[in-house]
Amino acid sequence: TQALAELGSAIEESGGRQPLVVPCDIGDLAQVSALHAEVEAQWGRADVLINNAGRGYYHSFADADVREYEAVVQTNLLGAIYCTRAFLPGMLARGRGRLVFISSIAGEFPVPKHAVYSATKFALNGLAESLDYELAPQGIGVHLVGPGLVHTEFAARAGSKHLPVQKKFAKSAEEVATAIADAVAAGKHKSVPDAAAHLLIKLRQHLPRLTRFVFRRVCRRL
Repeated sequence: TQALAELGSAIEESGGRQPLVVPCDIGDLAQVSALHAEVEAQWGRADVLINNAGRGYYHSFADADVREYEAVVQTNLLGAIYCTRAFLPGMLARGRGRLVFISSIAGEFPVPKHAVYSATKFALNGLAESLDYELAPQGIGVHLVGPGLVHTEFAARAGSKHLPVQKKFAKSAEEVATAIADAVAAGKHKSVPDAAAHLLIKLRQHLPRLTRFVFRRVCRRL
């Protein structure tokens, strides 16, 4: 809640419009419905929905508490579904709107020790592509963004032991946010704002056996 308030203040100080700051667990359908009602009451409509919230845990699949996996699915996948379902009817009624899904390289390239996180991102990719086919004729733009490493608190909260390496190669949140805004403005359905991530995706597509061999060896050191 404090972090949200600080972000709201930063937006105002930078010259932006006064934001509506609403703490919300997007994995809770009732809270999402309440959020939608507040947005409609304050602004009258939502032109763009950015599904950005994410959760993950770094450990071997067999070592985790299943409740952690449930929380990942609830936030990463069901949260996006709940929010999209809440805000989409208004967009359809107006015949315009933008849905933005922030996925990950893990949605194209499975990440070791992040099995369930990767699974939710693959599912999110499928959701976004399906909605793109369905909603384009109705004037709704659907945008899927798959960043690589981003310098946020996510890795630390997930418990990654490779945090120093991740910080070294990660892009700043500002860089990724700019890339997202540019992709949406350009009308791109799919964007990977990271050259290294893009290369890994292409490697897996064109040299799947080599990629599998390399990553199995990498996993032995994780």
